[in-house]
Amino acid sequence: MDSRFAGKVMLVTGAASGIGRRTSERLIAEGAVVHGADLAEVRIDGVLGHKLDVTSESAWQTLIMSIAEQHGRLDGLVNAAGVIRMGSTMETTIEDFRLVMAVNVEGTFLGCKHAMRVMQRHGAGSIVNLSSTAGLCGSPGAAAYTASKGAVRLLTKTSALEAIAMPSRIRVNSVHPALTNTPMADAIVEQLGGSNEIRQALSDLMPSGRLAEPDEIASAILFLLSDEASYMNGSELVIDNGFTAQ
Repeated sequence: MDSRFAGKVMLVTGAASGIGRRTSERLIAEGAVVHGADLAEVRIDGVLGHKLDVTSESAWQTLIMSIAEQHGRLDGLVNAAGVIRMGSTMETTIEDFRLVMAVNVEGTFLGCKHAMRVMQRHGAGSIVNLSSTAGLCGSPGAAAYTASKGAVRLLTKTSALEAIAMPSRIRVNSVHPALTNTPMADAIVEQLGGSNEIRQALSDLMPSGRLAEPDEIASAILFLLSDEASYMNGSELVIDNGFTAQ
């Protein structure tokens, strides 16, 4: 077992499935104490599961303070919770837009806000926010999602600069995966019609002809959480096998 995170206390949102789940599994395997939070039940061996509505500030405060009281510290936060609603700018309802912004942006903001307050007590910590390639370039038909992930990108940079100015060794970085083989990809396919042809068309958008796997994204997240990335702050780590290079 790699002990890169031995004794480190980590919180991962969106931990019930997809990238959040795989990140939690990898952190456990590398010695971390992992708290996994989600609206759905988190069932991962060794992970301390919590029900969390990331849009609720009081819920964030309760969870973060509980972790701090239990362990005396919080070393890392992965904001992986997210939702998507497909639709163009003209088609997207205000209700769908607000939902996506609330979960993807407000949830990330609240996580950063309250995690940084606890991390400031011992002057160090690492936060990784899940953005997307959709936060770097336009994605027609995904107006709300691209808006939310672009906001996460710049929130990350602002939080990083604020952490440096404290001063502290708190680091805040974002990862920008291309479409990944997760339940969110399944949701996209379903919202676009649910056919195998649509799933194949999404794969064909990638230069490699395949979607990313959660483990490939988790590897990058663990790097940013680790001391190996000690000089990375406010960075955007793109994991897209050349998609944005086209």
